[in-house]
Amino acid sequence: MNGFSKLNNSVSGRLFVAPERSGFTLVEIMVVMAIFIFLIVVSADFIIQGLRSTSFGYEQDAAVANARKALDPLAKEIREAAPAASGNYTFASTTAQNLTFYSNVDTDSDTEKIRYYLTGSTLFRGVTKATGSPLAYPSGNETVSKIADYINNQSAPVFSYYDTNNNLISNPTASTSAIRMIHLSLKINVTPAIAPGDYVVETDIQIRNLKDNL
Repeated sequence: MNGFSKLNNSVSGRLFVAPERSGFTLVEIMVVMAIFIFLIVVSADFIIQGLRSTSFGYEQDAAVANARKALDPLAKEIREAAPAASGNYTFASTTAQNLTFYSNVDTDSDTEKIRYYLTGSTLFRGVTKATGSPLAYPSGNETVSKIADYINNQSAPVFSYYDTNNNLISNPTASTSAIRMIHLSLKINVTPAIAPGDYVVETDIQIRNLKDNL
């Protein structure tokens, strides 16, 4: 009886030994989930920033290319500035962000009134043909078109005016007859509030019909 009892107790003891438990506690699971979510958020932000940067690059390149494309005909028109068909002087308005002058930009014999002006971040071009007898330039006949977007000049001049000695004219409105060269500067920036900074497109334009420094 004693031997059988010992054997039974030994067998019974082995049957009721609990196995070692494995796995994660609730706290460990929550920590892992928090790390996983953090990594997802960081990765998503990195991807979004990359897409934004790429998109900005394309938009900035397009804006600069468009400004450069507009620069050639603009410079040609200013270079060929001449007296108005009505007899008025070559320049009608010479401010920092508004240049109005006369130039023959089509195939007829009369000069047109050309107005380049900055409104907000857009550069516009207005053209008024000479009509009537005597010839005049009615403001209501002006045809306006958009030249370039994303201009970030703000208060900086688009047009700067120089005399025959290449000296900057401080008051071009009062000294239009002294103007011999115009410096054009456009600061292009698709997203002015963030980096990178402005891309400057600029050129110097000699007025061919007014040159006296040959």
